[in-house]
Amino acid sequence: MKGLTAVITGASGGIGLAISKALAKEGVNLVLFGGTNAKKLEDTAAFLKKEFKDIAVDFYPCDLTDDKSVIGFFKKAAKNGVDILINNAGQAFSAPVEDTDMRVFDKIMDLNFRAPVLITKQALPYLKASKRPTIINIASVVAHNGYPLQSAYTASKHALLGFSKSIAAELYNQGIRVHVISPGGVYTDMIKTARPDLTGEDMIMPEDIAETVLFLLKNRTNAVIDEIRLHRAAKEPFA
Repeated sequence: MKGLTAVITGASGGIGLAISKALAKEGVNLVLFGGTNAKKLEDTAAFLKKEFKDIAVDFYPCDLTDDKSVIGFFKKAAKNGVDILINNAGQAFSAPVEDTDMRVFDKIMDLNFRAPVLITKQALPYLKASKRPTIINIASVVAHNGYPLQSAYTASKHALLGFSKSIAAELYNQGIRVHVISPGGVYTDMIKTARPDLTGEDMIMPEDIAETVLFLLKNRTNAVIDEIRLHRAAKEPFA
C-alpha cells in the first residue's frame, strides 16, 4: 500500500482520524477532504505530518453539501491521483418525525448521502487510472434497521447502502472495489455529545473501524466482501 493516495472525508476526528493514522502507518499519502472547520482540519494535517514524516498530507476544507465547492476543491485534491476513497463524513440526528424540520432532513441527506455520491462521481476518473482502486463508504447499523427518533439519519444511511450496492456491481469489472462498513455504536465525540450516559465500555472504538478498513484494502481477491457490519455488545443500540 505504500505510495498510494487516499482521499478521506471527515478526517479530523473519530473514525476518520483513526483511519488516517492507520493508512499513514502503511505509507499511504493522505488527502483530508471537506469540513467547514478549516482550522481543525489544518491542525489534524499538521499532527499527521509530524507523526508520519514519510508521507504527504494535504487538506482541502470545503462544504461537502455545496456542489461547486466540492467539484472545485476535488480537482485540486486529486492532482496526484486517487487510489482510495473513503466517504466517512456524516452527521447524526435524533428527533420524532413530526418534529423534524424538512430543512434539517435535507441537510442530513445532503451530507450523509448526496455528498458521497457527488464525491464518488468526481473520484471515478482518477480511480479508473489506479492499479488498486477502492471505495469504502462508512454507513451504520441504521442502514439495515430502523430505530425510533432516527428517521432522517436512518433514511440517509439506507440510501448510502443502496447506492454502494449498485455501484459495487457497476464498477466491479472495471477493477474498482466498493465496500460498506456498517458500525453499531462507535465511541466518538459525536456519541459522547449525543449520549453522555455512555462510558464506552463494550463499545466499538474508532481503531476497530480502521483495522477493518486495512483488512479490506489488503485483501483484494476475487472473493470480494461487499459489506461488513460491526456491533457492540451492549443491549441498547445506537448508531
